[in-house]
Amino acid sequence: MIIRLLVSGIDDGYFPLGYKKNKGKTVLISVTYEGFKIYNIDFDLISVDGEDASTVFGKLEKGDISLLDGITFGGFNYINPSLINSNYIIFYSSRPNLTKVSYALAKHFYDNRRNIILNVMSNLLRISTKKGDVFIYTNIKANEAKEIIEKYQVFDKIPEPLKTAHELSSSLSKFLLSKKII
Repeated sequence: MIIRLLVSGIDDGYFPLGYKKNKGKTVLISVTYEGFKIYNIDFDLISVDGEDASTVFGKLEKGDISLLDGITFGGFNYINPSLINSNYIIFYSSRPNLTKVSYALAKHFYDNRRNIILNVMSNLLRISTKKGDVFIYTNIKANEAKEIIEKYQVFDKIPEPLKTAHELSSSLSKFLLSKKII
């Protein structure tokens, strides 16, 4: 049984296509829940298609476990799991198309991100939850990850901390864009 576990949803914000290839920034947000109440929110900016998401993620205030909305943020910026010093679940509601992802990475990037991203996506574990199958890459036991995911699956298979992080990051990035801050 999980008692007073702080769970953080991690997601990125909106960005215009013109920001691709490291020409702009977007939001990376951490929304931390204690039970079903928002406990804390923290955010910073990451470069679209950059390589700073791991560093920015490391500086964000987070709970006991982070639920990441995939491995890529802000286009093909990415959080390297080997650099995460806390418990995490990289979450996908459906299996990514490795052929399309590999093609896009090979076409636009000539660095190590291709290997890191494809390694995670190639090693996703399918978990059957009360709301359907999901795919995860985690550094905790699969049954513990399933318990956390199912606890926060209220209306569909996407856990509430991720849904809230998505809504807030999208709204915040659009607001910052409208004020010409990003």
